Formats: sequence, structure tokens, C-alpha cells
Amino acid sequence: MFQQLLLKGCLGAVICISGLGLVPPSTQAEETMTPSSSGTVIAQAISQPELEKFAKAISELRVIDDETRLKMIEAVQSNGMSPEEFMEIGKQEESERNLSEEQQVQFNKALEAVRNLNEEDRQKKRVAVEEAGLKISRFNEIAKIVEKDSDLQKKVVEILSR
Repeated sequence: MFQQLLLKGCLGAVICISGLGLVPPSTQAEETMTPSSSGTVIAQAISQPELEKFAKAISELRVIDDETRLKMIEAVQSNGMSPEEFMEIGKQEESERNLSEEQQVQFNKALEAVRNLNEEDRQKKRVAVEEAGLKISRFNEIAKIVEKDSDLQKKVVEILSR
């Protein structure tokens, strides 16, 4: 969880939708594509204009991710911890942590700051997707389809490289 909060990103060499964080967990089921009874995702046609909008949104999400990642690192460091130290503590179960009172306070403050930045990040991403001309649900549908289709991935990368 802590790694996702601090180092999450939506893009790597291939588009990855798992880290987008666009939809809060409480509404995610309502806004993402549902699998059919056979367990496969229903693929809907993606028009070229939609693919262009999707790529535009991805481009904006990259910028937001970079900004958020830097802000999170700064927030952790401003609370007297290194990002590595924060991550290591975050991986441990609370009962396993052997922290001084000062370290625990630093960690809690850093965690609160990272959570706030994560929520801000999620909101910015929702706006970016909508400003690109897509509804969140359609963006998620396209992302799932693109994730499974290497030809579409290449098209998106081509659009992004323009």
C-alpha cells in the first residue's frame, strides 16, 4: 500500500491501468467495466478519436504522476524521513514496527501527507480524463482493452510520441 501511495504510476514501457487511482475504491465497481459471465471483458470498438482522447489523457496523467511523486517525496522528507525509510516502515505490520515515539510521529505525519496528496492526485486525474473528453468509465474500458491488445498499445505509444 505504501509503495503504491509513494511510487505509484500509470505508465511504464507499456500502459498499465492498475495504478491510475482514478476511482475511489467505494465507487470503482460502479464505474469500471464488468466482466461477462464467461469471465472475459466485453471488448467494445474504440474509434480513432477516442484513442486520441485516451492518449491525451495518458499524457496528462504522466505529468500529474510526476508532480505527485515529487510532492510525496518532499512531504516524506519534510517530516524527517527518507522515502526509503518511509517505504520500509510502511511494509511492516504495525505490531512488528520497532519505532521510537519520534519515529512513529514522523511516520504518521508523513503518511497523512502522502494520503492527502494521493487524494489530490486522484481528483486531478479525474479532471484530466474528463478534460480530454472521456468519461471515467469509458477511459477505464479503453485502458482495459488497450492493456490486452499490443496493436492498440503501439497505436497509443505512436500517438503519444507525436
